Amino acid sequence: MRCHTCDADTDVRTYECSTCRTPVGSPVLHPGARVRPVAGIGRAATVAVGVVVLTYLLTVTVQPVNALRADRADSSTDGENFLLIADLLDLVASTGYLLALLSAAVLVIIWLWRARTNLDAFPGAGSTLAAAWAIAGWLVPIAYLAVPYRVVANVTRESLWRLRTPWLVKLWWGSWLTFLLADQFVTVRATLRSNALPYPETAADFQAYAEHYASTAVAYLVPALAGMAAGASLIVLIHRISAAQTARIARALPAGPILPGMTIPAPAPAPAPAPAPAPVRPAVPASAVPATRSTEAQVGPPSSVPIQAPPTAGGAGGTIGA
Repeated sequence: MRCHTCDADTDVRTYECSTCRTPVGSPVLHPGARVRPVAGIGRAATVAVGVVVLTYLLTVTVQPVNALRADRADSSTDGENFLLIADLLDLVASTGYLLALLSAAVLVIIWLWRARTNLDAFPGAGSTLAAAWAIAGWLVPIAYLAVPYRVVANVTRESLWRLRTPWLVKLWWGSWLTFLLADQFVTVRATLRSNALPYPETAADFQAYAEHYASTAVAYLVPALAGMAAGASLIVLIHRISAAQTARIARALPAGPILPGMTIPAPAPAPAPAPAPAPVRPAVPASAVPATRSTEAQVGPPSSVPIQAPPTAGGAGGTIGA
């Protein structure tokens, strides 16, 4: 028997499919259950996550640029312009990063909520947390350190038919937590060191700024690498989950769109079964038929007098000219 969910061979004697754990004989979707599309919002979320990674790398790139500018400035007249341009570069980079992060967060939360609610329509899919936690898990203090991981792990297992949480989910969450902690630590440390620097007037002051920006750029390498790992793994997860759920939903939908006003033709009647051929009686040999007086009269010669064949001309025993 073929499973309606994953199209794998299943044993009718078992309770559920060994591949996707759908109960044997269950439909692809629960009758009347509502499903939500995840492909379009998933593509938008992956693009937004990629933009977040790029804008964060831009904020890191600002640090060596400011270090190079501080190294080249050596007069007191450059002090005001140097600080103004450095602050402007930091503001532009950080603003772009925050806008991209906010947009990506909204798109990812919407996608995750849709993917989680679709599990309720899949026979055999189990849920560890309610669908509301797909949104609240990112907003509740302390809970955002564990709840989003549990929701994504549950969605990944049930969408990709895995008994255990894939390693990609663990890589994403570990990289994300590393990024949050490392970025916060580096930002606070860089802010305290920047506030302790004097107003740049001499070459030594500019050299101190150059060293500060150079060391900050090196310190930002750790959150930058963690952010790239978290962004890449999340993009792959969104793509795989969206593709798996879209394919499963498509197997339960009609082949073509049903538009308003369309007439759905009735299914063609099944052809009538062909009549069974009449049984062929085996021929009975004549020797097996008992001889009776009536049958002898029908099949025997009309007269019991033997009939002699006419003599052949020139044959032995014939008469000539008689």
